[in-house]
Amino acid sequence: MKRATRATACVLMLAVLAVGAAGQTEERTAEDRLVTLAQQLRMGMTLATVAAYSPTLDDLRLHAQQLVNLLEGSNGKHFVRPAPPADDVPGLLVEMAWLGTRFDAALPDPESRARVGNAARNVRTFLTFALEAALTALDERRIDRASTDMLRTYAFLLAAYERPCDISYVPALWTLLRAFGVTEQLGADTPEGG
Repeated sequence: MKRATRATACVLMLAVLAVGAAGQTEERTAEDRLVTLAQQLRMGMTLATVAAYSPTLDDLRLHAQQLVNLLEGSNGKHFVRPAPPADDVPGLLVEMAWLGTRFDAALPDPESRARVGNAARNVRTFLTFALEAALTALDERRIDRASTDMLRTYAFLLAAYERPCDISYVPALWTLLRAFGVTEQLGADTPEGG
């Protein structure tokens, strides 16, 4: 029990640090803010994973709320201020909206602007889907359904990130393949990219 409590405290501290860092955005360049957004998105995947595999519904809700805070920011409709209060958080959705307004000016080539504009809309869409799934998990009364919602949340965050990411491990197909010793039939011991 102590190990689970320490793990929860560590994740909470990391989330508070990541959220606190997000609040210091006004003086930073768009490039710096984009890098921070990517780092916080990875933190969001970690929170979704920890929530999905939480032993109790209360633990799951704690991590799901941290993720909602990270996505919406301090001014979000579903934001719950942690105790002790952290700095204001812009939120990944707010940051993505702000960054989206800067892309046209940064890219003179119409083809690049179109490609980047589409990618930015996709990121916002995936983040919105992740928020909706996390909010659904918060409302669930059964841990199995809430866990499923958090796995959906993770999938949407991973789609927004666009690349395989090793920060969060969610057992899936390759776990099954390894368990039954059939990875060699696919020509690899590990999945591509991880």
